[in-house]
Amino acid sequence: MEGLPAPSILGTGGDATGANVARAVDILSRLIEFKTVCGGPNLDAVSYIAAYLAQYGVTSKIIHDPSGTKASILASIGPVGRPGVVLSAHTDVVPADDQNWSTPPFTASRRDGRVFGRGATDMKGFVALVLAHLPSFCAAKLTAPIHIAFSYDEELGCKGAPDLVAAVAALPAKPVLCIIGEPTKMRVVRGHKGKVARRITISGRGGHSAYPDRGANAVYAAAQIATGLRALGQESALREEAPGFDPRYATVHVGSLHGGTALNLVPEKAVLEFEIRFTPKTDIKALLRRVDLIVETALAPLQAVAPEAYAQMENMIDYPGLDIPAQSPATSIVQTLSGSKETPSTISFGTEAGLYAAAGIPSLVCGPGDIARAHIADEWIGTDELADASRMFDRLTALLSRPGWDALLQYQEAR
Repeated sequence: MEGLPAPSILGTGGDATGANVARAVDILSRLIEFKTVCGGPNLDAVSYIAAYLAQYGVTSKIIHDPSGTKASILASIGPVGRPGVVLSAHTDVVPADDQNWSTPPFTASRRDGRVFGRGATDMKGFVALVLAHLPSFCAAKLTAPIHIAFSYDEELGCKGAPDLVAAVAALPAKPVLCIIGEPTKMRVVRGHKGKVARRITISGRGGHSAYPDRGANAVYAAAQIATGLRALGQESALREEAPGFDPRYATVHVGSLHGGTALNLVPEKAVLEFEIRFTPKTDIKALLRRVDLIVETALAPLQAVAPEAYAQMENMIDYPGLDIPAQSPATSIVQTLSGSKETPSTISFGTEAGLYAAAGIPSLVCGPGDIARAHIADEWIGTDELADASRMFDRLTALLSRPGWDALLQYQEAR
């Protein structure tokens, strides 16, 4: 990070950190109350955020989904005609049903320096911190804008992000950096795997099990496809080597297989769901062509008996991976802002960062909390973790108050 300001030079926030964390805890407690479960509505939470922004004179753009029941929100502070920084998060959470919570999951509980509740770590804690820093963002003499971008349905495969990312990319000046606040223990993440998920529906021909030769057994075809996908994944494990990822190769996973209705009936239909999590080295198009061949091969015996048999492939999830160079200026800046001493790393789970990067906005993942606490009962985030992230926002505010800060992104080490 030679050539970049040290964290102490950028500022650490001093006594303001405690006030911002206290405000963030109050906001987080309110956000947890909104039952923004993925796939469901989130407009109450969005309205709350928009009203909070409006208190500080910040207008927001609401981007609804086609159903009109959920939305993303985009707002800007500072001179929007200049390249700025995006602070990105999602408002949705995973369900809390059938989990053994010690306290109600959608009511915040505070104890032992922790805030418990669904979404506390993933990732309403980051949302709350962004909003808690709004007074300081607005009071600063920013020379470049801070953009706030909160999406929906990230937990369903980043389904709510594309329209929001497009709106961010279409701002008067395209941002030059995006920080996605997923829980990384404030470590900087520069890369992650991409993901495609498909549902395959096999339709054969039913009949009585006493005469199986007259039917076209869809379960047999689905089982053959599952076996073929397993072999494809094993082949990928042997052929690909992507250091920094765990596992170090693209993975092919069959998550569900259902078919048939009764033992004495030839199954007419079967449904299989699979996913591929791929590294930057993976030729995902080639892998998907191999999948098509596996399906065609399994379908052929059915069509030989029942010409009407078919296989239908449905796209469930499709988001790109992230691969920002370790030595890039964007990586160095986020490393400095975070205060982390650990080498920027990669992760195997996905985020919306890949979508922002694909839109031409260098993006990294860095936020408070631990992903190991996400999606489980008694999810929590510590006030000490919020304080660490609060200091990152203080440094960001100081950095964006400097004239010509964005020239740092063009920095090339001359020594």
